Amino acid sequence: MTPDAATVAPSTSARPLTGIRVLEVADVLAAYAGRLLVDLGAEVVRLEAADGAGSVRLGPHHAEPGRPPVSLFERFVNAGKRSMTLDLAAAEAGEVLDRLLGAVDVLLVSPEQVLAVHGVSDAHLDANHPHLIRVVVTPFGRESTTPGEEVDDLLLLAKGGLLHLGGYPDAGPVVPFGAQSTFMASIYAAVAAVTGLLSRQRDGAGVSMDVSAQECVAQALEDSVVGYALTGDLRQSQGDSAKEAGTGIYRCADGYVSVVAGRLGTAPAWAALVDWLVETDTPGSDELRDEQWTQFAYRQQPEAVTRFQVVFERFAATRTRQALYLEAQRRKIALSPVNDLAAVLDNEQLRHRDFFVTLDDPEAGRPLTFPKAPYRFGGTPLDPPTVAPRRGADTAAVLSEVGLGPVELHGLVERGVV
Repeated sequence: MTPDAATVAPSTSARPLTGIRVLEVADVLAAYAGRLLVDLGAEVVRLEAADGAGSVRLGPHHAEPGRPPVSLFERFVNAGKRSMTLDLAAAEAGEVLDRLLGAVDVLLVSPEQVLAVHGVSDAHLDANHPHLIRVVVTPFGRESTTPGEEVDDLLLLAKGGLLHLGGYPDAGPVVPFGAQSTFMASIYAAVAAVTGLLSRQRDGAGVSMDVSAQECVAQALEDSVVGYALTGDLRQSQGDSAKEAGTGIYRCADGYVSVVAGRLGTAPAWAALVDWLVETDTPGSDELRDEQWTQFAYRQQPEAVTRFQVVFERFAATRTRQALYLEAQRRKIALSPVNDLAAVLDNEQLRHRDFFVTLDDPEAGRPLTFPKAPYRFGGTPLDPPTVAPRRGADTAAVLSEVGLGPVELHGLVERGVV
């Protein structure tokens, strides 16, 4: 919908972005941004090449007997979108693309060259589609990214500084699981799109937004940048070892718990934890009553860290994560289960809020479980996600909506343009 089009009447059943249309021409850096906008109620049309595989088929893959492997990343980031195909190299593609751009509010692109090489430049968009909110996601910013440059999650995490902080002090950097840089870039791209829409609501003009994935990663360094600028202190990877007694990750009967009862907690929390260990006659707990254990400097010493871990893990070895959590809550000690995926799916709080939804996915050949949006709006209830479409499933419908008749559409199909 353009600013000249009719607006959607306010409704308690409408979602925040109901009536907003998005054209997504994106690789893995921005595909999740489209999914976030879908969650808010936008209609997102994903544009893919007319032949070949989709552009977001990252692993892991799921395979059913007699079926090709299915990218779970693709099914996740494309949930709720519409899908159409178009051969951007075809001579007729420019006119089709202009029709699409004239009917949407937001153009979400990564990398920008995918459209620029086919004549869709800033100047063209300024002249023909001034209402558009343009969100361009690149690895290093529009002016610094080399066309065709091969960049992946490892390189972006390294260039953004986050890789330096991951891993173990004695083993070198370790990449966190899950292509984190792609999700970081997409989250900021979605924020940029909403910000652009708010700006247009004020003055009616479109705006171009430039999102650098490297800068998104660097943003995740939080106060380590400030600390270095002020003191020269270069933060190092921490690994999984505790830095003080009473604050760390400890084994229990069915996994691990995370405890914060040292300096980062409260003095009463440390005392309550020691009382708990002593009350249960945990071997070695009596020594934690000694005066030296009340001193933070002592609890930071490696021998104190190791000794406390031995004592606490003796205690926790016969207790489950959930049992430890419930009793710690009663004693006002900050302790949480380190939930694996099975525990997350079975978490009582998440089930109470109906956070997960299971959808039958014909492409995967089985039901898939998805998380819902992690927020709620009082006056605009959100719908759960719907299953991702088959690639190109909505081509005919989308083109019909922008004014192409059956004869024109048939010709485009015959010539392989769509």
